[in-house]
Amino acid sequence: MAAKRMDLNKRTFLVLSGSSNPLGQSLALEFCRRLATGSLALILDEDQEQLRELGDLLQRELKTETIKVKTGKLNENHSNGVQLMEQALKQHFKVDGDNRFERSIILHNEGLAATHVLLEPQSTEDWKSYVQQQLYAPVALSQRWLQSKYLEKVEKLAVNVTSSLMVRPLVHAGLLCSCKRARDMYFRAMAAEEHRFGVHVLSFSPGLMATHQGQCDENGNQITPADLVASKKWLQLPRIQPGQATRKLINILEEISFVSGHDVDYYDTFVL
Repeated sequence: MAAKRMDLNKRTFLVLSGSSNPLGQSLALEFCRRLATGSLALILDEDQEQLRELGDLLQRELKTETIKVKTGKLNENHSNGVQLMEQALKQHFKVDGDNRFERSIILHNEGLAATHVLLEPQSTEDWKSYVQQQLYAPVALSQRWLQSKYLEKVEKLAVNVTSSLMVRPLVHAGLLCSCKRARDMYFRAMAAEEHRFGVHVLSFSPGLMATHQGQCDENGNQITPADLVASKKWLQLPRIQPGQATRKLINILEEISFVSGHDVDYYDTFVL
């Protein structure tokens, strides 16, 4: 596949899931700033208070007369994401049916999973619940996005926020690592299967966030990143601010270029 660059200043339908952590908030703001007049951004998360605060921030920072921003609260297992997206699209075309989108972007961030209590659920139901939220729900949302009648013949970009670290075996994080590895493979398969339909896919690792501080295990014991990561090489890498990671991702899309289906890590190059 050839390298691809994208001008983000297009009339776009943007879906961002997982906006509750600092990276998600930065992604929402910077991507929305670049969208063209007539765009629609749908911001999804399970934290209603964070959604409200982010919605207020976007209203203050953006020219709200040029793009529309909607927020949607995900339920506990995130299974209603498909309905929230379809409702937003249906309402948009009911009001402005002639305003077809030039591109659609779906951006899966990790949200609360990035700062969640570390645990290894023991019961079958706990495992199913976790995998439903972290793997099945994003896949279901992506599949409906690919097949939506409102987005037929529209160029599409899927961005999977992943981690070069979290797809490796880690203490207290077996479920998270497993789900991330499975998600990565799903997006690789999407790139291969959907390329002929104008779908481009990028898996982006934003680096070790400055906000990734100590976490608690299921017993309330404080655990630092050093307790989870065996390799000193990873711990010596510079910590990244959410804004830096966001600008790097946008620069990859617009300037550096990317190959659909490939993984790109923040640390691959320090050029911003």
